[in-house]
Amino acid sequence: MAAYNWNRYESYTFPLMQGTVSTSSISGVGWYNISDAAGDGSWTTYYKWLTNIREMEKQAIALNEPNYRAISLTLRSWIFQLTTDAFGDVPMTEACRGDEGIYTPAFDTQVNIYKQIIANLDTANVLFNKAVGLKYNTDGELLYGTNAALTSSVSPGIVKWKKFCNSLKMRILLRVISVPELNAQAELAKMIADPTTYPVFESNDDAAFLSITGVYPLEAPLTRPADFTSYTYLSEFFINNLVAWNDPRLPIFATQATNSGVKSYIGLPSGYAVAPSFSASQPRQALAIAPMDLTLMSYAELELIKAEYEQRFGTADNAQTHYMKGVKASIEQWGAVVPSSYFDNANVAYDGTLEQLMTQKYYALFLCDYQAWFEYNRTGYPQVPRGVGVSEGKYMPKRFKYPAVLQRTNLNNYKQAVTSMGGSDNFDVKLIWQK
Repeated sequence: MAAYNWNRYESYTFPLMQGTVSTSSISGVGWYNISDAAGDGSWTTYYKWLTNIREMEKQAIALNEPNYRAISLTLRSWIFQLTTDAFGDVPMTEACRGDEGIYTPAFDTQVNIYKQIIANLDTANVLFNKAVGLKYNTDGELLYGTNAALTSSVSPGIVKWKKFCNSLKMRILLRVISVPELNAQAELAKMIADPTTYPVFESNDDAAFLSITGVYPLEAPLTRPADFTSYTYLSEFFINNLVAWNDPRLPIFATQATNSGVKSYIGLPSGYAVAPSFSASQPRQALAIAPMDLTLMSYAELELIKAEYEQRFGTADNAQTHYMKGVKASIEQWGAVVPSSYFDNANVAYDGTLEQLMTQKYYALFLCDYQAWFEYNRTGYPQVPRGVGVSEGKYMPKRFKYPAVLQRTNLNNYKQAVTSMGGSDNFDVKLIWQK
């Protein structure tokens, strides 16, 4: 699942959000030419894993294993958040219940899906018991290495799973902060005020990174790392921000290009009409080679969530503190060191604007599924460029279209979902939390 999401960032989110520019075609995702079937793989993959997780939860209940159930609820919430944010109304209550004879599940509304996700995370938060490990995972589970072992009567892995659960809840609450029915602002305030009840990530060591060794079955998402850079260049937008910030992530993310014997970091213009004749920087192929970490949710994202909350509802000082923590965490996540003068740079120093915060969040969400796309559609930031070669009538999609197969296999419920969302199954249908 994490490997699939990494691939979707590389092939969809990154070019869509004008991070990479292809020279193999001028009609791809970066030009907002989106296939009607662009979301089909996500639909199939997400529901496949949701089926597996439902089985895990059933077994956890049967065996009276609260920690296993809490983990299943956390993962279920993570995947349903991705699914509803990508499509809108989707099956949830009746989903993955073919064993009960439900083959044409009804679609739940986005509001009800979010209510259930939040309730599931609340249940998981209560169920997690740090005094007990995972007795069936003798070699340790994959995310935090949790097994039956305790350290000073505490399971370190369960402590981190609980932090992931609550950090994910904060992501979700911020996503729907503008939806009155979900009371997200009050819920966020309650969580921030009570870190004992709602512990969240406190460092990169807590974050939900799946470590990939490169040895089967933990293989890198791309079979051929060369595909990560083939006909693929970084954009002016992506490069120029990092250059202006004098950012230590730049040499980690990008190669230098050589023009007239001079090496430099230089990006291609997004959505060009005529291919430029100069050489440009490419993504570093090392980013696609194991060992590597796949991001479910980072500590940097969590701090920037807090920064936005404080910017909107709290104090400027708190917002600045969380902004700086988030940016620092993102830089350190990639193994770089934050220069002592980094935040003295006028382009980096906190200025209290949502645009600045979201531009840094764009980089903090590097290689993390669809989150940068979702956040752009929620806030309108960062202000990604619209290339001169982008055809009239082509715009950033708000969502994926439903897979066409639903019109053959679940037509009545498909029609009801389309009606519920405004009457059309198009890319420009706004979801409940979108700007």
